[in-house]
Amino acid sequence: MQTTLARSFTAAPARRAGRAERRTVVVCAQQQPGVTRREAGLAALAALAALAAPRPAYALFGLGGEKSAERYERETATIIGSVRNAALLERDAPNREETMNQVRKDINDWVARYRRDTSLSGRPSYGNTYSAVNAVAGHLNSFGPTAPIPKKRLERLLKELDDADRFLQRGR
Repeated sequence: MQTTLARSFTAAPARRAGRAERRTVVVCAQQQPGVTRREAGLAALAALAALAAPRPAYALFGLGGEKSAERYERETATIIGSVRNAALLERDAPNREETMNQVRKDINDWVARYRRDTSLSGRPSYGNTYSAVNAVAGHLNSFGPTAPIPKKRLERLLKELDDADRFLQRGR
């Protein structure tokens, strides 16, 4: 048993006495070019947002499409006329309720189309038309389609519509 134990513990070769062995370590201080998860995620999110952003549809090379300003002027002139006619209807007119309900629908469509269009909502014609249609819509919501518009409100409404029509004819 002693012989096997002695054989398993053999001495390591002796090192040279004198100088200690010197090793040099070189460290690279530059960061490896790479993309972090945050950068990759933000880039993917930006690309997705750019693709998903709603844009107005334009006709090819500007042909075949109606310009938004022309459409605004045409539809605003129509809404001014229909609101004026509805406001001046007699209380006992046979088609008053149907006319007022149609005007309410037209008002909602006009407001939904142009309220968020910043290129048109700054126009004076838009401001006056919006004020007038808002007064009519409020009256219809509060009192219903059969109730007549009070005289004072009607005078202010007709003045707003006249101003809006005048601004619209001037292209403003």
